Amino acid sequence: MDPHDAHHIKQEEISHSHLPLSCWWNVLSLDAVTVAVLWQAVFLLSFCDRLPKRHESFSLGAVVWLIYVADRLLDGSRLDLSEPHLVRHRMHREFAGRWVIAWCLVLALACAVVVSWLDTAVVRMGLMVGASVMIYGAGVHFWPGGSPRKRVIEKELQVGAIFAAGVSLIAWKEAASWPLALATVASAGLFTANCWLVAERESTADQNFHGAGLKHRFRMVAVSVAVVVWALFSWMAGWLPWLMAASLLVGVGFLSLTKLLWSRGEPRTRQWSRRSLGDRGRRPLFDAWVPMADWSLILSPLVCWVVVSSWNLV
Repeated sequence: MDPHDAHHIKQEEISHSHLPLSCWWNVLSLDAVTVAVLWQAVFLLSFCDRLPKRHESFSLGAVVWLIYVADRLLDGSRLDLSEPHLVRHRMHREFAGRWVIAWCLVLALACAVVVSWLDTAVVRMGLMVGASVMIYGAGVHFWPGGSPRKRVIEKELQVGAIFAAGVSLIAWKEAASWPLALATVASAGLFTANCWLVAERESTADQNFHGAGLKHRFRMVAVSVAVVVWALFSWMAGWLPWLMAASLLVGVGFLSLTKLLWSRGEPRTRQWSRRSLGDRGRRPLFDAWVPMADWSLILSPLVCWVVVSSWNLV
């Protein structure tokens, strides 16, 4: 039997279901915003001894939302509805007009906040991160020939590095140091492992996934172990503050637990019964357990902040 046909048969056996509330947080790109704002707070508490100001959190959250929505709109614009595909891509395709209107409104508001309140030095640094986002977008969505296998740097690696640069941006302006560099690199590894974990989980339905089986899993494990070793060594050497080291370690622990639960849990994907496109189209797919990966990065800084604060170690 042709592997392509076998893949389709496997998808036909997936049960129909309603989209759970937890998945809407992912469809609306609010999970990435939550992760970004919380880890910005971790960096500022650890290296600047303060919480982010409201305009700093809003600026970061808005920019992250704009990037994710733009990425998904581009994914949805070239979606093949006759092939297995994810709910979030389908939603951005079907309601592209409404997404674009919301995107423009958030962009205008974000620009007003940035121009009015953000420090000029932070804006200049942000433009450098923005340039890396543009390079990422060009490589992912407009690569000549449309072959993602020819990318020099893997998509998940780029996302992890850019995300880490964004959440640590203000800390770099106020407290640039080698310990901050260590924390930024370690957090980039954590975010990359999260991206790899989600990509592998959604591989049967994501038309943009081009993983490499065991090699892909080995890299994910290797990066996670490296983050643990890096964080432990840096903390023991006195380079990383308690909160940063604990957040990295607990983040890896939660991601590992998520991976373990996924391996023992329910089937990976289900069809969303409320969306169809006639006989020629397929219902979009979702995985009710995928949000656990981002919640691992959401809960880890919250848990560590509570513990570290109770010990008066911040």
